[in-house]
Amino acid sequence: MSNPSQRIIFLTEEITKEEMKKVLALVESANKIVDGYFGIRSSFDLVICRGSWEMEIQGISRRPESSQGKYDDTRSTSITDYHLQEIVIRYDSAKFGHYLHELIHGVVYKGHTRQLREGLAWYFTLRLTEEYRYVRPSYPSWIDDLYIRPIRKLAHVVGDDFLKDFATGRASIEEDALSGDIQELFLPEEFFYAKGRYQ
Repeated sequence: MSNPSQRIIFLTEEITKEEMKKVLALVESANKIVDGYFGIRSSFDLVICRGSWEMEIQGISRRPESSQGKYDDTRSTSITDYHLQEIVIRYDSAKFGHYLHELIHGVVYKGHTRQLREGLAWYFTLRLTEEYRYVRPSYPSWIDDLYIRPIRKLAHVVGDDFLKDFATGRASIEEDALSGDIQELFLPEEFFYAKGRYQ
């Protein structure tokens, strides 16, 4: 049963009933995994689109003015909009891992910095798909360098249970005690733009 506070909106008219059933099954499976692991479900609405054009429109319409020209997310398969509390997924190219990754974003504490949220979502996506690597979304090496490696180091220091509570806002960390690469994830987004870290 899907989360009653979560809506699934199909923007495309080109989806068949079978494809719609598949999307609903993927969302429900990912929701169960997120709920089972974190103890909460995402209440973010899901916007399902098809093709690069529909995804590009969604990406451009959600990009903050301050980031124009600084990074390009329009070729992605999925994005999370924390302000509108919406997840956009391109169903014709999404794997199960894309649904899982974005629904994890939906439970990560909104008070964390953008880069910290991204690192936590990637870390837990990889953690929850360790035995099923073929369902993982692919990602460029800079994602590993920028987000995943520092969060892995943090998990090594605090442990997965504490990191899970921290991710969902049920625990806090004194970041001054952490190594520099981990501390960078706690810095304001402008720092990453200034250093040219966002791709």
